Amino acid sequence: MKIPVIDKIRVIRATVVSRSLLAAAALLLIALSLFTALVFVEADWLQIAALWTLGGGGLAFWIAILLWPIPVLSRRTIGRFGLVWAIGTGISIRLVLIAAVLEKPALWKLSVDWLALTLSLSVGGLFLRALLKKRTSRLAARLISLVSPLAILLLIILLPR
Repeated sequence: MKIPVIDKIRVIRATVVSRSLLAAAALLLIALSLFTALVFVEADWLQIAALWTLGGGGLAFWIAILLWPIPVLSRRTIGRFGLVWAIGTGISIRLVLIAAVLEKPALWKLSVDWLALTLSLSVGGLFLRALLKKRTSRLAARLISLVSPLAILLLIILLPR
């Protein structure tokens, strides 16, 4: 009996969305590792690096949301996305207010603001792209998904430091 020879191995290519999600997961894992190390070694630079890495994971997730060909969703699913958006925007506002009030170094405040902005980008993009799938074009939905991040950015700029 002769064993068949495979000339070419079939390769499954990852889409851009899956690559962005993998990058987000990797950055979130690195941030978790840095926060875990922060328990044992108390260093300000370690916390700042963890916050920037966590924000980078949020940015990679936002890119994956923008590239995801979102299906038409039911009203219940859109309602769940709305709840996630409201919680995420509330957390972003809270992070900005905490950064404005606490007496920490400027780089720490900037990293918390970065985290708030990327969280707002992620949840704003997810909710508004889902909401506007049937009513507007993809480009318009992507542009409108910047509404809550712009509000967070305005809050960051207007609060006294």
